[in-house]
Amino acid sequence: MATAQELQELIRGLGLDGIVDAHVHPLTILSEQDLLKAIEEAGVKLCALLALDVDPGELDDERRARAFIQEMLNAGIWDVRALDMAKELLRKALTPNERVASMVRRYPGLFMGFGSVNPSKPMGYVLERLREIEDLGLSGIKLIPTLQLFCPHKAKKALNKVLKFCRRANMLVMFHTGCDPGPWEAPALSRCARPSLLEPFIRSFPEVRFILAHAGSYSARVPGIWFDEAVKLARAYGNVWLDVAAVPYLLVEPRFVEALRRAGLLGRVLFGSDYPVIGTSIAEVAYEVLCSSSLSDGEKAQVMALNAEELLAS
Repeated sequence: MATAQELQELIRGLGLDGIVDAHVHPLTILSEQDLLKAIEEAGVKLCALLALDVDPGELDDERRARAFIQEMLNAGIWDVRALDMAKELLRKALTPNERVASMVRRYPGLFMGFGSVNPSKPMGYVLERLREIEDLGLSGIKLIPTLQLFCPHKAKKALNKVLKFCRRANMLVMFHTGCDPGPWEAPALSRCARPSLLEPFIRSFPEVRFILAHAGSYSARVPGIWFDEAVKLARAYGNVWLDVAAVPYLLVEPRFVEALRRAGLLGRVLFGSDYPVIGTSIAEVAYEVLCSSSLSDGEKAQVMALNAEELLAS
């Protein structure tokens, strides 16, 4: 692993004064001091912080728990501890909008904030969260079908409300695509996070800028699982960007880089670390991409900073 000085030299060698991390989770278990240290060590000049509106009590409801257990069984998950694991992951993932907004207020030049709203909740709840996000002055909305337990086609009414709000408020929307840790590593349990399910919404809201987090590729079992779907969408619609949070190999392994290059998408790929969820530092992830032999220096400058700067400035 490179030292902070070596990493800075690599960044300056691309003509950059810092990198942009489009995907960081300020989880409640993460101290502000640790986050600031990780950002400084990696040479991050702008960082997107993501709220997560998940409900740790959702699976305490007997009806929802039975339905979730049935889904797990259908997905081939027979571990009796899987339900408890899912509950624990929801508890750890919960990141209130106010937590993100307060950090943005304290460090306005360093952080931009994405709020979150759970589309599986009643419409009154959805509208209340949207008002909160606007009142807090956040810049985008993060949605995660896996941990929020929704499918886009079944939550169509709520999602249309969210996207109309984004269109009016000129906000970005980031959708988690791909699998997730714990029981959601089973592709069948994460099927609602397939990129292809978002096409009707992307087509209906051309003014809204969509970021497909993880480029449909996160999966410990099948790396790059729905990468092709994500590329197809981004190629067809100019309002779609891809981030490489938790999947930096997309910018290292030649087969993925060539697919992105052939599709003309390296100008719409964003660096993201997924810190601290992935268990490695922002600096380690950045170093992996900066040392990629599959990318030119110009392409590295694009994905590490310039693409995100252009998207956020617009």
